[in-house]
Amino acid sequence: MATIINTKFSGPYLSADLPDEVEIESLTPQVTVTITINEVEVFSSPYYIYGLKAYVRDIRSIVEAAMLQKDLAIAKFLLTVKDYENFTYNTGNVIVIYSRLKSLSGSEQQLTKSFLSTRKSALLSRSCPFSLYNYAMPYKQVYHYCDIYYTIPSSREIITATYTFGNKQSDAPKIIPTDASYAKLEELLAQRNILDATIHRAYYYLDGREFNIYFSSDTPSDTFQFKGNFNLWETVCLFGATTSKTEIDRSEAVCGNKVSYYDTTVKVKHEVETSPLTLSEAQFLTQLFTSHEITREVSAGTYTPVLITETSPEFTNDNATPIRLKFTWQYADNKEFIE
Repeated sequence: MATIINTKFSGPYLSADLPDEVEIESLTPQVTVTITINEVEVFSSPYYIYGLKAYVRDIRSIVEAAMLQKDLAIAKFLLTVKDYENFTYNTGNVIVIYSRLKSLSGSEQQLTKSFLSTRKSALLSRSCPFSLYNYAMPYKQVYHYCDIYYTIPSSREIITATYTFGNKQSDAPKIIPTDASYAKLEELLAQRNILDATIHRAYYYLDGREFNIYFSSDTPSDTFQFKGNFNLWETVCLFGATTSKTEIDRSEAVCGNKVSYYDTTVKVKHEVETSPLTLSEAQFLTQLFTSHEITREVSAGTYTPVLITETSPEFTNDNATPIRLKFTWQYADNKEFIE
C-alpha cells in the first residue's frame, strides 16, 4: 500500500480530545488531505511528503470552528487522503461531540456516564425552561427514570413520585434532549391526576448519569440562557442585585452664546452582583461569561440577545469565604424595553 493513515480514530470523541496531529505515511511525493463535517467539505490542502511522512496538525480547531459555524453539537467527521496516484484513503466516519473541555477518563467514558453539562445540579425558578442532554449510544438499553419530590395542600409531608422512561433511546448516535422544566414535571404529575402539587425537587437518573434540580419560589433577579461548553443551551437563574448605569457620550458646539449637542450616544449597562454561590456554581457561571451566544429573559418565555461587557471572575475553594461574582451586561442592540 502506497499510503497509510497511521493515526487511529475510535469514536465517539469530545472535540477537545481529538488527536493533536494525524501522521500520514506515503511513498508518493504529495498527498491532498480533505476534512468533511456531515459530508460537507470544510478543509482541503496539499501536503508534501518528507522522510516518507507528512503531519496534519490543528485538526481540533478546524473541526470545532466548522461545528460552531454550523451550530452543531454533534457531527460526523471524516478525514480523506488522496495520494499522487489518485488513490484515496480515509479514517471512516467518526462521531464528534463539541466540547471546550478535555476528559480525564476518555471521551466515551465521559459521554456514557455524565449528562452533557459540567454541573450536577441546578437551582431554577418555576417558570424557566430547562433541558437535560445526553449522548445516546445506538440500540443501547438504558435505565432511565425521574423522581419528583412534591407536597400537596392537605399534607406537609414530602411525597415522591417515580416515572420510568423508555429503555432504548435511539437507533443512531445522537444527542437526546429531556424536558426537565417545572411545567413538564407538572404535566407528569397530572397524568396521575395530581393537580395541586408544589414541586420542590426532581432527580434524574440515566444509566449512571445523575442530575438534581431544585425549584425556588423566589423570582430570580435575572435568567439567562446561553450556549455552554457543549454548544448546547444552558439555563441559569441568578439571585442577587442589579445596578443599572447610563453612559452618555456627546459632542458640543458653541455658536455665539448658544450651546448645542450632536452625535449623542447613550448606553445602558447593568451590573450584577450575585448572591453567595458554591464553588461549583461559580465555576459553571464562567461559561456564561465566555459564551458566544447569550440571551436574557425579558418577560415570561421571551428571551433576547445580550452581551457580557465586563467581568473578572475570581473565586477560591475556601468554603469559609462566600463567593460573589460581578459582571456587566447590555442588550446586544443597545435598546432597552418598556416595563
